[in-house]
Amino acid sequence: MDNSSTTRRDFCAHAITFVTVASLIEGCGGGGGNPGGPSGGGNVPQLSTISGNASGNTVTVNIDAASPLSAVGSAALVQAGGQSYLVSRTGQDSFSALTAVCTHEQCIVTGFSSGTYQCPCHGSQYNTSGAVVQGPATQRLRQFTTQFTNPVLTITL
Repeated sequence: MDNSSTTRRDFCAHAITFVTVASLIEGCGGGGGNPGGPSGGGNVPQLSTISGNASGNTVTVNIDAASPLSAVGSAALVQAGGQSYLVSRTGQDSFSALTAVCTHEQCIVTGFSSGTYQCPCHGSQYNTSGAVVQGPATQRLRQFTTQFTNPVLTITL
C-alpha cells in the first residue's frame, strides 16, 4: 500500500480483516496443531516421539536407559505401523498404552505435563488411563493391554 493514498479507514478495515481471518484459522485448529494457539493447549511440553515395530495385532518398543520411557512417570508418543500411541510408564514394570487420536476431533495428542495428556487442537486433556480430565472431548481414549519383559514393551491392539 502506498502511504500517501492509505486512509485511516482503509488501514483499520485491512487490520480487522487480518485479525478476523487469523482468529478463524486458529479457532478451527488450522494453526498446525500449535499448542500455543488461542484454542490450543497453552505451553504444554511436547511428548518425545519414538518408533515401535508393528506386527499383526502387536506393537513392540525397546526401552533402554536412553529411552524417554526409562523413568517411572515418563511418557512418549510411539509411532508404529502408521498409527500413534500414547505410552506412559506407570511403575517399574508397568505401562499404560492408549490411542493417540483425540476423541473430540481426531487430532493427534502430543502434549504431556504432570501426568496429563493434552490435545494441541482444542485443549482436551486425558489422564494416563485415558479418562477425560477436561473437555471438549467427552469420550475416553481407547486403552490397550501392555506387557513388559525387560527391555521390550509389547502393546496388544
